[in-house]
Amino acid sequence: MPNNKNNAKQFASTQDHLSIEKIVDNLVVMKDGTVALTLQTTAVNFDLLSEGEQEAKINAFAQLINSLTHSFQILIRTKKVNIRGYLDYIKNYQQRQNSAGLQRQITIYLNFVQNLIIKNEILDKKFFIIIPFKAILVTKTNPMKQFFGKKEKITNIDRILDQAKAYLYPKRDHIMKQLVRMGLSSHQLSTKELVESFFDLYNADLSSSFEHHESIAESQSQVATQFKKETNEPK
Repeated sequence: MPNNKNNAKQFASTQDHLSIEKIVDNLVVMKDGTVALTLQTTAVNFDLLSEGEQEAKINAFAQLINSLTHSFQILIRTKKVNIRGYLDYIKNYQQRQNSAGLQRQITIYLNFVQNLIIKNEILDKKFFIIIPFKAILVTKTNPMKQFFGKKEKITNIDRILDQAKAYLYPKRDHIMKQLVRMGLSSHQLSTKELVESFFDLYNADLSSSFEHHESIAESQSQVATQFKKETNEPK
């Protein structure tokens, strides 16, 4: 049987090297007191638009930039996609078909996809807008308590979150409305999505191994939830 206490210590030591203090209420709290709200947006293929549509997109983006009175970050994450699970699914589907003609068509499709993978990398792009809030006052664990083994952490995190929400939510709503004018939809990442995203970011090799499962999202969610649970357990 695995030793849960040792596992918890191992996870905690990993978290010590991260700049994240806590992920709560759909927000990321950094160890310096900065709070970040993350929006994930859709995208458009700019090259496929007509000249008039391109100009409209540029003007709408310019209006978004000019309307802002605060800083924000645009993050584009590109990740190689492992589609072995999809190919296995197609092969299993092919074996269940009674029609010889349909099986031949599926074989042609499989060969096409496999040749495509050999010649080109399959990439997945995700687009994010990050809005930060910097807390004015950040209090941490008393140095005397740290001397006796108490872990350093932010002690006024609830007050910081209240201030962050009052600052960030109007900015979030404004940006989302401006994105609609550009023909883009967006949503704020939930706590669960944020934990899974950071887990995937810091454990790319481990995440790719989940591709063999029926649901990579479900597998990552289970591991990420366990990670969060164990690191938040009182020592």
